[in-house]
Formats: sequence, C-alpha cells, structure tokens
Amino acid sequence: MSNLTPAPWLIDAPVAGYFFKAPKPKAQILLQHGYGEYALRYVDQYSKLIPKLLEQGFDVYAIDLQGHGNTAGERALIDVVNAVDDHLAARDAMPKKLPTFLMGHSLGGIVTAGSVVRNPENLEAVVLSSSAMQTPSKGWERSLSKVMAAIAPSGPMPLPRPGIEALTRDQDLLKIIDADKEMFTGKAKNLVARTTLMLSDEVWSKVSSWVVPTLFIHGDQDTSTDHKNSISLHEAIASTDKTLKIYAGGFHELLNDTIAKTVEKDLFAWLDKRVK
Repeated sequence: MSNLTPAPWLIDAPVAGYFFKAPKPKAQILLQHGYGEYALRYVDQYSKLIPKLLEQGFDVYAIDLQGHGNTAGERALIDVVNAVDDHLAARDAMPKKLPTFLMGHSLGGIVTAGSVVRNPENLEAVVLSSSAMQTPSKGWERSLSKVMAAIAPSGPMPLPRPGIEALTRDQDLLKIIDADKEMFTGKAKNLVARTTLMLSDEVWSKVSSWVVPTLFIHGDQDTSTDHKNSISLHEAIASTDKTLKIYAGGFHELLNDTIAKTVEKDLFAWLDKRVK
C-alpha cells in the first residue's frame, strides 16, 4: 500500500471526499470510480493513476459513491441519477483557479456523463473509461426495471454479471482484487439497473449540448460494459474535439490490464495537450 495519504475533502453532499495536492499544480481533475469499487483503489492500482496524475501537475479530487468505500449506505446500493447531484456538488467545491478535468470509470463514467450534460460549464476536458452507458431504453425495459426497483430495490438484477476475471488479464492483480474486502463483486442491484437506464436516457437526450473535449477509452473484450455504446456516444456528442480509442483485447479495467502502459501513455498524451 502506498504511503500517499489524501486530505479529507468536505463537500455539500453525503459522500466521502478526498484531495491529493500536486507539488506543482497546473490543473485539477475529479475522479469518479466505478460500481463495486472505491476511490482509493486509484492510488495503488490503475497504473497508480493518482500518484502519476500528481507527478504530471494535476491536483486530484475524488469521491466515493453512495454505499461504496467510506460513504454511508447499504453496500453497493446507489441511485445513479442522484449520484450526478453528488458529482455536481463535488465540482462546485473545487477551486476555480485551475483548469478542471473530469474522469469517470465504468458506472463512474455514466455519472460523469450525466454531470457533463447537466452542467457543461467550466470544464477543460473529460475522460470516460469503459463507460457503463446503455443503449436508449425500450418501453418494456423501463417498465420492468421500475417494477423491480419498487418491489426489491436491493435485490440483484435478473441478468448475469461477469466475475472479477473479466476485469483484467493480469493474474497478480486478480489476486489483489479477490483479497480486497472493500470490493463488491455481486450482481448490480435493481435500483442501480433502473437508475442507470434512466441516466443513460437523459444523457442520450442531451448529446447536442455536449461540446466539452472528450476522450473515450474502452476495450473490445470488455464483458462488463459494452464498448459499442462508447462508440455510439462518441459519434453522437456535439464536441468537435473528441477522441475514441478502442483497445483490441482490452478488458474492463484498462489501466489494470496487461495493456496498461499503452493506455496510460495515450491518456497522459491526450491530457497534456489540453492543459493550458
């Protein structure tokens, strides 16, 4: 475990927040983790993303989603639509003196997308990693998910979820993930499924307002989220500065995968070009 310790970060939302100060900050970034994980994983995993962002001059802010990490709530039970409000509160709490970047992974990717379409102001650029965006929902999906979320919000959604072996091809990291008691590896709960559909529909309805520079990264062997939805969202947003990188063979956690060095190089090159 790294000795890197964040400062507590209090925001106007009921979530645990963290702040990491860069030695020579030139920008700031808000990281949003994915379903079943937690913000501090990005210190020692994900190619040690937080320490490397600090080295590159990014002050790093992060929050734990409801029911994740150090945020209260039933474990892994989260209203994804409401999570956007928490994300917006976190953005409001960030200083205004530095260029602001956003990065969201998996479920954190769709939360970040929701944050962008609700308020695209004061953003330098956005990175969506293995986003959990869904296709525009069908009527029967909305009806079924509404009933299931009302009857049993904490119940597991009636669809399979891949095991941790779908996260990475790195066998050493799989052992670390398997031993991590903070990780939730069960099926997504009905409330999560319902509100993910709702938020996806909201994002699709507002893509014409998405003008922020955006990088999409996704692996084409990701069985946790669908890379085709990243392709579609990339095509749909109005931004004239948008980049799509689909990694052949890549699993869900690209910065934990065997191609992490390539993904990391691409990510930092893209960010560096957009730091003013």
